[in-house]
Amino acid sequence: MLWQGDCLLSLFSRELKEKIQPEILELIKQQRLNRLVEGTCFRKLNSRRRQDKFWYCRLSPNHKVLHYGDLEESPQGEVPHDSLQDKLPVADIKAVVTGKDCPHMKEKGALKQNKEVLELAFSILYDSSGQLNFIAPDKHEYCVWTDGLNALLGKDMLSDLTRNDLDTLLSMEIKLRLLDLENIQIPDAPPPIPKEPSNYDFVYDCN
Repeated sequence: MLWQGDCLLSLFSRELKEKIQPEILELIKQQRLNRLVEGTCFRKLNSRRRQDKFWYCRLSPNHKVLHYGDLEESPQGEVPHDSLQDKLPVADIKAVVTGKDCPHMKEKGALKQNKEVLELAFSILYDSSGQLNFIAPDKHEYCVWTDGLNALLGKDMLSDLTRNDLDTLLSMEIKLRLLDLENIQIPDAPPPIPKEPSNYDFVYDCN
């Protein structure tokens, strides 16, 4: 009978995973969009790989406009929307492309040959020929931005970061719900810290 119980548990876990996966994906989506609202400082690279210029891009709190503009130096925190000179309505975005499909990777032969830069490149295409080209500061920011932009366009988030987050959060949620089935009460708040003892005579003296 034990194997039957294991089969039922496996079936239940699979059905539970299918049920809660959309909830977890929505949670990840909101996290990505919140990061885009905070914004990121990007470097401008030329064909000689000089990185002496910066620009900042962030999403408006209502998720309808991208604000961006050049900076004299790398900021120490978030850059206010009103200090960024340019705007791009999200409704005008036609597509998001990555890697070798980016216009700035096709134009600059030196960059095209650099695998590290190629893996961090993505572009927003808008209007008939408009483009906003990015080189992410690292792989994490690349995943956050490509996920967030795809979410804005109603497309799937396909990055490795999303897959890892989804697997981790699904595993945690399923374990918690299975604990509920076993009548193990999970408190809503941590237990109170007990008072200190009146003395410490119970402590063993190694000397």
